[in-house]
Amino acid sequence: MAAKSSYNRTECNPRQTGSVFRLNGIILAAGRGQRLGRDIDLEKIGPKCLLPIDSRTLLERTVSDLVSFGVDTITIVVGYQAERVQEACVALGRKYNVRFGLVRNDAYLSTNTACSLQIGLSGIHDDVVIFNGDVLYDRAILDDLLKINRTAIAVDNTKPLTGESFKVRILNSRIEEMGKTVPVERATGEFIGISKIAGRDIGEAKRLLNALVSGDPNNYYDFIYQSLSESGNLAYSFTNGLKWTEIDDIRDLRYAESIAGIACGARGRF
Repeated sequence: MAAKSSYNRTECNPRQTGSVFRLNGIILAAGRGQRLGRDIDLEKIGPKCLLPIDSRTLLERTVSDLVSFGVDTITIVVGYQAERVQEACVALGRKYNVRFGLVRNDAYLSTNTACSLQIGLSGIHDDVVIFNGDVLYDRAILDDLLKINRTAIAVDNTKPLTGESFKVRILNSRIEEMGKTVPVERATGEFIGISKIAGRDIGEAKRLLNALVSGDPNNYYDFIYQSLSESGNLAYSFTNGLKWTEIDDIRDLRYAESIAGIACGARGRF
């Protein structure tokens, strides 16, 4: 099952350029954020990527980072309140001189991130860095990930894990297990929702996503990395105590606000 895009890569403030950038960006922002929506009114804010943290949205923080790495085209997979994201992209496009391609997961209520990434990757053939739209992170984490010249994921190797953590077990430089069901005592760490797929692996990643979505539209895209690891096509970078958080509920949001002032390299501050 492949959800269709009703936007067909709608461009906001396109920039004319003769240059070809090898690094693309994808931000997954289709979800409704039901858990967080129990405590704050997301109907007024929009998707979680539009949450303001210390005066800037999560979306703007990620866009700023991508632009600093020479990315001039960013794909955003939208669904819930897509029009709000489109409006934000018009302003961000002008501010950062960047082009956005918005593609819509029309089935966002009945699918998961594998389906959204399948849509987002449809027109991409070169290196791409992928973000879950609800992640606040120290820019140094992204710096470390992009230093790796191959497909790679960022793994938190210091955070206390819980049953809800999307855990990773790494053995002999391969991912042996992945998912929330991995026992805490066996896990190496938690996948934080920031990753990179090298251009040479894009075709295989698309094939793996097609298989995941066909098997279960509610699958997480994260599982493609275990398959890529089995064939030796995956590396990883550890956060080594650098701060980050996904924002699933009100406690996550409060923590994100508490770390928003941590210095983070070229971006200046969170």
